Amino acid sequence: CGEIMNYNFKGIKPVSDANALIDIVLSKTQRKTPTVIHPGYKIHRIRRFYMRKVKYGADAIHEKLTEILEGFPKLEDIHPFYGDLMNVLYDRDHFKIALGHVSKAKTLVDSIAKDYVRMLKYADSLYRCKMLKRAALGRMCTVLKKLKASFGYLEEVRKHLGRLPTIDPTTRTIILTGFPNVGKSSFINHITNANVEVQSYPFTTQSLYVGHTNYKFAPWQVIDTPGVLDHPLEERNTIEMQAITALAHLNAAILYLLDISETCGYYLDQQISLYRSLKPLFVGKPLVLVLNKTDLKKWEEVDPKIKAEIEELGKEQGASLLAMSNVSGEGIDEVKAHACERLLEHRLSQKERKPNKSKNILNRIHIAKPAPRDTKSRPPTIPEGIRRKTRSMDVEDKKQDLNPIKKLQDEMGGAGVFTIPVESHFDLENEDWKFDAVPEIYNGKNVADFYDHDIMEKLLALEKQEEILEQIHDERERPPEVDPELISAHEKVEGKKAILKLKHKLKQPHKVFSKTRKLGDVEEHFNERGFEAESLKNLAKKRQTLLGKRNRDEEMVDSDGDMPMEDEMDAKPAKVKVREKLEKMQMQRVQGQSTALPQAEATRLKDKILKKMEKKVVRQGMKRNAERPKHLNTGKMGLGTRNHRQIFLKIASSHTIIVLNCYICLLME
Repeated sequence: CGEIMNYNFKGIKPVSDANALIDIVLSKTQRKTPTVIHPGYKIHRIRRFYMRKVKYGADAIHEKLTEILEGFPKLEDIHPFYGDLMNVLYDRDHFKIALGHVSKAKTLVDSIAKDYVRMLKYADSLYRCKMLKRAALGRMCTVLKKLKASFGYLEEVRKHLGRLPTIDPTTRTIILTGFPNVGKSSFINHITNANVEVQSYPFTTQSLYVGHTNYKFAPWQVIDTPGVLDHPLEERNTIEMQAITALAHLNAAILYLLDISETCGYYLDQQISLYRSLKPLFVGKPLVLVLNKTDLKKWEEVDPKIKAEIEELGKEQGASLLAMSNVSGEGIDEVKAHACERLLEHRLSQKERKPNKSKNILNRIHIAKPAPRDTKSRPPTIPEGIRRKTRSMDVEDKKQDLNPIKKLQDEMGGAGVFTIPVESHFDLENEDWKFDAVPEIYNGKNVADFYDHDIMEKLLALEKQEEILEQIHDERERPPEVDPELISAHEKVEGKKAILKLKHKLKQPHKVFSKTRKLGDVEEHFNERGFEAESLKNLAKKRQTLLGKRNRDEEMVDSDGDMPMEDEMDAKPAKVKVREKLEKMQMQRVQGQSTALPQAEATRLKDKILKKMEKKVVRQGMKRNAERPKHLNTGKMGLGTRNHRQIFLKIASSHTIIVLNCYICLLME
């Protein structure tokens, strides 16, 4: 039973789906084994290559299936209570068949791997080795696919086992049973920390619930069972069979609850009949008949005939009759205490019935008695060194007796465990006053205020000291007196400094920032100020004529009829200017004109483009490995170097520069 209680149903690992398990095994085999066959490999090395893959795949499947088999409990090794409970909930035969399928699949996978490894030893080509490997892994995956239904069933069993309450079959236990809706769940909520749902309709509790409580400083478990109806065992459903299983296998005190008010929907005659049908399960266990719902109907108000029948049932089984009410709380503690006492007495009596247990232990003990070898007497002798040491120890004991407090400390556990009371050091006229309690108030006054006789004088001295400190503090915080002539001189100096700062600002050159403004906006601004804008417009046209751009007057005028200012016309991006120049050269080449650039301009353009491309290449080359193209960081590496991953960008950049040089040379021709 010790192994049973340490079993953790919630620790069973999840059972993967068949397809998911196949993906896991194949992926692991691909990752953990070599993947490249080089042209120079001999046939024996190719055979070992594929034999390793087949063996590794079989071992991975074997490991997964073994983990599933060892994770689930064996019905023969666990407590009969758990064995029958699993039979009720999951069907023992179905559970064993599912585990049998998994075990058989593990054997088949091992045999498939063994057969194909033997065939791979005699493969005469790379193609034949590869086909045998594919066939082996394919047959293993087919075996796993046939386990799809068994894996699904075992996963559902695992989930349900994880939701079962943890019940210890060997500890002190109280079981509540009876018809539905008689107050079992309310009672367990009162005496334990459980929170079982309570409703007014029957079969609210559909499974076993466990609560824990303490009695005489020992933990107890209380089990609330589903309601049981009065019909044959074969007709009982899964919910009722859980209660029957707990009553049959757990050595516990049983509380059979009777609803004497009959508000549960069942008469007392029916409740008595159910008690008689469950009577074989109560044999050899302490039993308490609990008369519940006394707040609705008193025990004295019950029909005398039924009352006598209930009392007769209690005498037959040696059961106790106790009344209580879950609503008013009357009698709940008495029922709990009585049930716990009955169970403790029962467990002690069971131990007393096994005298052979103590005899078996005594039989293992052997007392050795040496036989005398002759008639010569040999009294015990104590060496002189031991005698001297004993005498010195007696002297030390006498010294310790001189200090009774030290001796008391050693007797009470030593230093750190027992502390010598402070009162033992008090020097009083009478030694009997040391451990007397000192009153806090005496004659309406606080005793602590009168411990020191000079307390008033010390208080006055302290107040005088505080007054002196306050005067010193005030003198320090008082601002010093300043001469008015000094203040006026300081103001004159500050004024001269401000004048010098302004003069320095005036000497600095003013930066005028050009603003791109439309001619229409300028005309509108002049009109608002009351000036004539016609002369300004004529001036702009004259400047355009001087610059030789009269043929572009119509293009420069906006859709609103406005003409841009000079700053606006010159503010073109550099890219646009280069693009326009290249287009112009291309048109000249098409028309048969010379497209050669001046030497200085071509050199400047070449330097500019090369500098820009070098910046781009350097920027890309400084990227981290994670930011580089994916194909540079994937694939399995051999025993060669990795330099090609780092120099790829340098090669690409050099190719780009060569192409640009050729293009610029063409421009310069």
